[in-house]
Amino acid sequence: MHGRRIMLVDDDDFVREGMEMMLEADGYRVRATRSGHEALRWLDDQPCDLLIADFNMPEMDGPALYRRVLARWPTSAPRVLFVSGYDEVRGRYENGPEVLAAPLLVKPFSLDDLRDAVVRALGQSPVGRDRAWSRS
Repeated sequence: MHGRRIMLVDDDDFVREGMEMMLEADGYRVRATRSGHEALRWLDDQPCDLLIADFNMPEMDGPALYRRVLARWPTSAPRVLFVSGYDEVRGRYENGPEVLAAPLLVKPFSLDDLRDAVVRALGQSPVGRDRAWSRS
């Protein structure tokens, strides 16, 4: 059985690498990048089950990325989980049109919080540890 595929997009190297290591250890097949543009290029080649995107990023923030994903793949878009280190995002998220009916996990969060949010977003438990996307 294959692990669920996660596209992880966060411009903070430390946060992105930590989340990537934890998710891979839990058996997910993770592809990680620091930009929405690169994520879109990768998604052209290989779809994912869940998109985890930082809410605030330069050039293309998480909501803008997800709107592009929805426009490009309207019938097969992955589920999304937004993460953010900025508490003021909560007001924009709760009151703005970019909510997209997606959950928001506010940094700092524990690894258990991330695990729980991913499991809820995917609707199932993590699976085997032996598979990973190539990082080419």
